[in-house]
Amino acid sequence: MPEVVVLAGAVGGIGAATARECAAAGMSVLLTDQRAELAERLAAELRSTGADAVAHGLDVTDEEAVAGTVRIALDRWGRIDGLVNCAATIVAKPLVDTTLADWERVITINATGTFLLNKHVVRAMLAQGSPGSIVNLSSISGTVGLANQAAYCASKGAVSQLSRQIAVDYAAAGIRCNVVSPGSVVTEQLETYLGSQPDPESARRRLIEGHPIARLAEPREVAKVILFLLSPAAGFMTGADVAVDGGYTAV
Repeated sequence: MPEVVVLAGAVGGIGAATARECAAAGMSVLLTDQRAELAERLAAELRSTGADAVAHGLDVTDEEAVAGTVRIALDRWGRIDGLVNCAATIVAKPLVDTTLADWERVITINATGTFLLNKHVVRAMLAQGSPGSIVNLSSISGTVGLANQAAYCASKGAVSQLSRQIAVDYAAAGIRCNVVSPGSVVTEQLETYLGSQPDPESARRRLIEGHPIARLAEPREVAKVILFLLSPAAGFMTGADVAVDGGYTAV
């Protein structure tokens, strides 16, 4: 398993579940999130179990802050072996109602934030000269078109393509980069999306019906796949986009 993992978007459902899985696997984790107080609360929870966990507030759209976060990990542990990028936001509006501010916010956090984190972590991995594993969170929205998700679909498509490019560029250096594309997961972000719909319960039923497995995912189910991709067991996987979607994209 990787020794040191930087986790962005650590407070969200998938991020927190991944933090717990990484800690349970014996990894040291730097938990970053814009909600610094909640990240520290999660770090304290993990430390209470004997894990080596540190929290740090981070705006993933600020390149200087991203670079500083990487330095924090290097100063503490001397290396970074893994990156998991769960930081994301969503705006649920039809294209014609999506403002430029909506578009720029979603693209900047989801796509540009992923670019910045990958850029600075890959730079650190190259400097240390040892293998590394990156897992970026995309979505079924990056593969198929979904109603009222113009900015989100575009941003997640960008995450998937960027990850493939990173995989091609840095495979020879021993750096793997893969994507996990969840379907609908029981998270705060999902509730935000549903809350923006005219009839949230009807929207929830439609989501469930869209997954052949006939339910929504739990965050831990996605986190387990992330943990696998970080691990040496996935050593021949790079540039993959793994759908954890209850069969949504198989239809």
